[in-house]
Amino acid sequence: MCKRVSSIATIVGVLVGGVLGSAMSRCQAQVVGTFEHNLSSSVGATWEGDGIVNSEYVSTGATDGTSSLAIHHPGADAWAIQAILKGGLPLAQLVATHDFLLIDVTTTDSGIAGDGWSPAYRNIIPVINSNKGGWQQNQINYPVASDDGGTLTTTVILDLNTVASTDPNPISMKANAQAFVDSGGGQGTWFELFLPMQGRDQGTVVRAGDYNNEPASIVNAADYVTWRKNLGGSTLSNETVSLGTVDSADYGEWRAHFGTDYTKITTIIDNVRFANAGAGAGLRPSGVPEPASALLLLTSALALAAFRRRSA
Repeated sequence: MCKRVSSIATIVGVLVGGVLGSAMSRCQAQVVGTFEHNLSSSVGATWEGDGIVNSEYVSTGATDGTSSLAIHHPGADAWAIQAILKGGLPLAQLVATHDFLLIDVTTTDSGIAGDGWSPAYRNIIPVINSNKGGWQQNQINYPVASDDGGTLTTTVILDLNTVASTDPNPISMKANAQAFVDSGGGQGTWFELFLPMQGRDQGTVVRAGDYNNEPASIVNAADYVTWRKNLGGSTLSNETVSLGTVDSADYGEWRAHFGTDYTKITTIIDNVRFANAGAGAGLRPSGVPEPASALLLLTSALALAAFRRRSA
C-alpha cells in the first residue's frame, strides 16, 4: 500500500513560506470537475471509470453549484480506481502551471445519530499517469462524518511539487507534467488523472426504511409492503421513529430513504480543481478576499488548509 502525502500542516507551511518570501503566485483556480449533472471537464475529456458507472448526482456536499457526484465503491478496504480523466496535453498544462490539486470530499452518516454506525475511514489516492513520468501516486487520508446523523465536507489538498516515496521515477507530478508538455504530446502519448478510493464503515447501521430486513439492504417497494402489513402494530424492523408504534411516521421514513443501498461505501466529490497559492486560488469554494497584510494572509492560510463544514 502506498504512503501518505504531506500533511495539511505541510501545505500550510508551503503557503506561509510564500507569504514570508513575498513570492505568492496568483492564479484563478482551474476547475476540471464541477459535476453539475454532467461529467464534462475544462480539458475536453469526460470523467469515466468504474465508480462513474454507478455514481449519482446529489445535492449533499455540493460546493460548486447545486450538485456533486456520489461515487459508490467497494468496501472492506478494497482499493480501486473510481474516476479517470484522460485529459492529455490540456491536463498536463494545468498540472505544469499549478502547485495544488484540490478536491472537496464529503462523507455522510447514513444512519441516525448514536446508532453505532458511521464511516470508519476514507482515503483518496490521486494518480498522475503519463508516458513521460509513468505512474505517480500519493495517498491522502481525510476526516469522515461522525455518528451524528450528519455529513462532513473537507478539502483534500495534494501538493503537486512533492515526490511520492513509492515512485521509481523520483520527479514531482508537476515536473512530470512539464516534461510531457515539453514533448508536445501527440499520438501514442497519454497524460491521465486517476482517483482511486478506499474506505470502510464501522458498526451495524439501523437501516431506516428497510423494514423487510432483506440481505440486500436496499430500501424499495417491498419495504412499503412490509410497512402496510404491520400498520397499527407495534413491531417493525429497523424502525427509527415512533418506536413501538407502526404509523405514518414510519411511512415518512420509508419515503425519505427510498432507494438507499446500505451495502455501499460512498464518497462524494465536487469541485476538482488545480490552483496556486494566493488570491483566487480556490483553497475553499467561496474564495478568499485579498489580504491587507502578511499577517492576515497567514491567518487565512491556516484556516483554509483546515477548512471543513458540518451540516446536520
